[in-house]
Amino acid sequence: MSRTSFSRRAAAHYFTRAFAWVTGVLLALCAVFLTLAYFQGPKLADAQLDTQAAIEQPDQQLRLFLNQPVSDVGDDQVTVEPAVGTTVTASGDVLAIQFDAPLRYTTEYTVTVADVRSTTLPQPSTITYRFTTPSPTLYYLDRGDPVDEIVRTGLTGSDREVAYSGESIQSFATTGQVLVVASLESDTTSRLDLVSLADGAVEQLRLPAEGLVSDLALSDVGSVVAFTFTPAVRDTTDVLGGRRVLLIDLESGRDVTPVGDLGGAPLPVTDWRFVPGTTSLVVQGVEETVFLVDSAPGSVPVPLGRYTEIVSVSRDGSLLAARGALGGEFVSLADGSEEPFEPSLIEGGQPFIGQFERLANGSVIEKAALQSTDGRFVVVVAVDDGSSGRILYQTPNLAGSIEEFRVSPNGQYVAIEVVPVIDDSVSDGYAENPRSTTITTVIVDIDSGLVVRSVEGFDLAW
Repeated sequence: MSRTSFSRRAAAHYFTRAFAWVTGVLLALCAVFLTLAYFQGPKLADAQLDTQAAIEQPDQQLRLFLNQPVSDVGDDQVTVEPAVGTTVTASGDVLAIQFDAPLRYTTEYTVTVADVRSTTLPQPSTITYRFTTPSPTLYYLDRGDPVDEIVRTGLTGSDREVAYSGESIQSFATTGQVLVVASLESDTTSRLDLVSLADGAVEQLRLPAEGLVSDLALSDVGSVVAFTFTPAVRDTTDVLGGRRVLLIDLESGRDVTPVGDLGGAPLPVTDWRFVPGTTSLVVQGVEETVFLVDSAPGSVPVPLGRYTEIVSVSRDGSLLAARGALGGEFVSLADGSEEPFEPSLIEGGQPFIGQFERLANGSVIEKAALQSTDGRFVVVVAVDDGSSGRILYQTPNLAGSIEEFRVSPNGQYVAIEVVPVIDDSVSDGYAENPRSTTITTVIVDIDSGLVVRSVEGFDLAW
């Protein structure tokens, strides 16, 4: 036997042994990994959430994508920190977690799902996902001389970016993609412009005639513009002189349609509000009957009852705050049922209530007048939890006045329009929607009462 043949047989023998050893190690490793997978249970592969929508609207979904199909998961297996109510459904390898309420701004959330089990393997696992919500973009109107500005800013800091400027701006509304701007042409006529926030392009919206635009608003879903229109030439045969609430659905065109009545004709409306989260409106007719009206053409108004004043609609779109002959009422928009509002004492004093609105936690935020020990009346913004009222904001040294407030979509903050010092206040003289030249908007955290921001302007849009 040659030395060369022996070397070849030895090499083949060593190779066979090495191959068998490596194969055995790999098989052992596969067994280990399979065992680990078996004992560790399902794992998170990916997640999906529109955090911008989650701070603006309820019922937003967090979708958790797992590495294997899982069995049913119960609501009690899900915890969220900070706490928020949820419902969960499992479908294949996806867990869909729906939040019951809008989330807080600029907050880190931890979502934990316990005892998640595969459909094929017995070992449970705990799924954890963390995310941070964004801060809102805010807009407000700052009137100047001679140019007025619609300003874009943040919840904190001092950034100030002009989104649109023009002369004699009455009011504006925004969807986050466009601005709708009402400007005065004269004491009796307005123009209505659609402004793209992407490129600044301006399109004038056609009104049915010369007249005055007021109460301009945009639905927070869809793109329905609503406003009160008063013709420059009054209709002497009409109880309101021809004044109507008009609608423009920007997604379907630029046609202007009036809010209709029970017979399909235009409905004379004295006051109205959009219902958050919908394209419906609550409107009040000339005989104080209040209706719920869908903005779609031809929709039949649903009567809710008779009230002397409509005040606000809760941010979750469920309750109308109204005033009747016996005082404040909360009216269900689902079935018209009523709940009297009896305000609690504030620091031992009986408040006289102006604006009020139900919050998601059941408390009521209110503008209230209190009689001081020297007989004067002091106006404050307070929160009523059903047993007592807590002052949230009052002007420094009680020298100013509080105009109105707007609660943020998630109920975390309230923007309060304030004239800091009444003695220094001068009207800007606008024929429609006149304001003090010193008006300021103060943003207050509702839970803590801390002022987080103030801006020199009004009509703050979240």
